[in-house]
Amino acid sequence: KSYSNLLLCIPTNSLRKFFFRLEVTTYPEACTCWQRTLLYCGPNSKLTHIPMSGEKITNLIIMQNNLTLQRNAFSSYKNLRRLKLKYNNLTDIPLGLFDRLQALERLDIRHNSIDQLPKGIFRGLQAVQWLFLSSNRLKHMPIDEMAVELPLLEWLVLSDNLLTLDNDRFPRLNLLLELNLNYNLITYIHPKAFYGLRNIRDIRLVGNPLKYLSSHTFLANQYLEALSLGYTPLQIHGSFLRQLNVSYLNLTGIPFGSIDFETINVMTNLKYIIYDRFYYCSMTPNVRMCRPISDGLSTFRDLLSKPVLRYSVWIMAFITLTGNIMVLWGRFIYRDENVTLAMVIRNLAFADLLMGFYLLTIGILDYSYRDEYHRVALDWITSWQCVAVGILAVSSSEVSLLILAFMSLERFLLIADPFRGHHSISSKTIFITLIIIWIMGASLAVAPVILWQSSTKYYGTYSGICFPLHIQEPYPLGWQYSAFLFLGINLSLLLIITLLYTALLVSIWRTRKATPLPLLECEFAVKFFFIVLADILCWAPIIAMKIWVFFNYSISNDIYAWLVVFVLPLNSAINPLLYTFTTPKYRNRILPQDWKKIISRRREKSSRDINTAMGSSNPGSAQKFT
Repeated sequence: KSYSNLLLCIPTNSLRKFFFRLEVTTYPEACTCWQRTLLYCGPNSKLTHIPMSGEKITNLIIMQNNLTLQRNAFSSYKNLRRLKLKYNNLTDIPLGLFDRLQALERLDIRHNSIDQLPKGIFRGLQAVQWLFLSSNRLKHMPIDEMAVELPLLEWLVLSDNLLTLDNDRFPRLNLLLELNLNYNLITYIHPKAFYGLRNIRDIRLVGNPLKYLSSHTFLANQYLEALSLGYTPLQIHGSFLRQLNVSYLNLTGIPFGSIDFETINVMTNLKYIIYDRFYYCSMTPNVRMCRPISDGLSTFRDLLSKPVLRYSVWIMAFITLTGNIMVLWGRFIYRDENVTLAMVIRNLAFADLLMGFYLLTIGILDYSYRDEYHRVALDWITSWQCVAVGILAVSSSEVSLLILAFMSLERFLLIADPFRGHHSISSKTIFITLIIIWIMGASLAVAPVILWQSSTKYYGTYSGICFPLHIQEPYPLGWQYSAFLFLGINLSLLLIITLLYTALLVSIWRTRKATPLPLLECEFAVKFFFIVLADILCWAPIIAMKIWVFFNYSISNDIYAWLVVFVLPLNSAINPLLYTFTTPKYRNRILPQDWKKIISRRREKSSRDINTAMGSSNPGSAQKFT
């Protein structure tokens, strides 16, 4: 009844050929026929059974219908060569369905709900070369029948099913070239499961809960070229790898600690490898092609991949080094009556200077390794030089942040609360405090060397720049310490600095409330705003990314690159401007006389108002802050 409305499937040549040859094929009205040999029935066909048609059809495609297959469904398709039955909600394939399809070469029954295949189901498919059964619910395959029923099989796709294999062994299929078993429930593979596949070229086992593969599993597959083991809980050990002679290896999703990189690096025939992260590629520089091709910062050829990153490193290094050297020069050349403040600023400048040396080192290394980074990547990231550079950068950032927090506390006690007995801190106390800060900063940087013994696993492995941000994946080696450093210590210090300067600004605003000057014109307010803003711009993005990655959100490669090159050294570059170059004493000593006159006229009235507002409360404290 479904096919009472029949049409003629007439070739588009001429009617003369049609009348002479009298070759007529019938098909449902909603289907489409091309060249009398291909019949396509799409989602608008609303079929429930296979349409009866003529023997001239060689290609039959039925997609997105609700089919129920009968045993004799293909009795009229004796010359069918390609059969595609995708997305048809098939749940069962009756025995004998393919008995008369002796010319069939390609069979595609993907994306259905078939849960079992009866024994003898492949009878009649002696000519089949491609068999696609992926995205079904198959729990078992009659593998032992394939040698007899599918002697010409070249490509077998069984991915996205519920297969376990257990102790199954594939029979001798001499022509089979590719076997796809991705995303099944395979936990164990018999050591001789693939012995019958003598000419197999490509085996895919991605996404299976495989816990172990014998070193003899692929011993008989001497022509095996490609092996995909991604997203499995396997330990890719040396004894297993040494038996492989593949040119392509997919290890996507396998953790860093589960891979024997040394053995991979000496696999002479391996030309192409895929990892989960770019920094894995640094461990196997002898492999010609490696994916991913970049982490946003480095590539296979260069330590710094993009010109804008290279220029940024040199610019930030120049600004940081020049600014902090000028601070040290000014503070040492010109005597300052406030010895304690000068001591703190010198230590802050020296800590920031270390960040400048770190950036300079990265810039020099990038220039030295240009176009051949892959050759030296492994030696560099596993070297003690990389560890030293990483310790230098971490020490700089931690000491600088600790000093800023100390300065915030000291200023708050002396300015915001001058009536509770807080006096100027002695030089000895400052000296001892600074020693403790340097010891803390250096200890935080050196601790991973002790905790992980082979320190390169913490500093060098995850990036060629040797700074342990660890934001490319949530739980790499040392993630606990990195989280403690950035989310524990640095986040706490950032909150302390922000809260203290906010409280200090509120206190000064209350003191100045009686003056005619509005708050926005107050130099203190502007300076405090930029101090807090600089700290937030530097550390808040890094801390936010650390938190973000723990929720399994991926950080883009570009964000990672800019965090390292620009955001991380931002504080070290701006601190000289905030804490030295904007102070009246430094300007009076460094700037030319003409600039002094201009600035002094603008500041004269503001300074008189500040002294009026704060002098009665605590003149010494106001002078101390300035």
